[in-house]
Amino acid sequence: MQDTDIIALYFARSEDAIAKTGAKYGPYLHCIAYRILGDASDAEEVVDDTYMAAWEAMPPERPRKLKHFLSRITRNLSFKRLEYSTAGKRSPDALALLDELAECIPGKQSVEDMMEARQMAEVLNRFLATLTEEDVRLFVARYYYAMPLRDISRRYAIPMRKVQYRLSVMRSGLRAMLEKEGIEI
Repeated sequence: MQDTDIIALYFARSEDAIAKTGAKYGPYLHCIAYRILGDASDAEEVVDDTYMAAWEAMPPERPRKLKHFLSRITRNLSFKRLEYSTAGKRSPDALALLDELAECIPGKQSVEDMMEARQMAEVLNRFLATLTEEDVRLFVARYYYAMPLRDISRRYAIPMRKVQYRLSVMRSGLRAMLEKEGIEI
């Protein structure tokens, strides 16, 4: 079934929308949630919550790419679940991802900082535009889809040390670009 047909089901408020979404994207969303959470039952709950969030968002929102819309919801819900379940503790894998980027991306909550976050998003998009297509894939796989380094290495047939090095170089480049743009790190 095409994404436009699934979105039409959401707009028609048909319960088939969730079933069709699950059939097409369920395993993909579960994989994202599991990579972040490391627990199959938590990942399944997050995927179910993703379907509910999509149901509540459509209408009025009409996503251009359903896959990306759902993956963004899943990622956000997974990190919220992780934050809740690891309050006061450290989770080895997902929090390591955030720690890797912490040196580049500030975490603040004021209105001024929210404006700075928008500016930072623009800079991040410009930064990604300077990378090769392969480096963008590595960056997105690691920091958006939370793929473990060994999985990235296997998927793109690149030695793991080289993946680590390239990601390190990209983080340094991102940090330099953010500083050049006057974004406080």
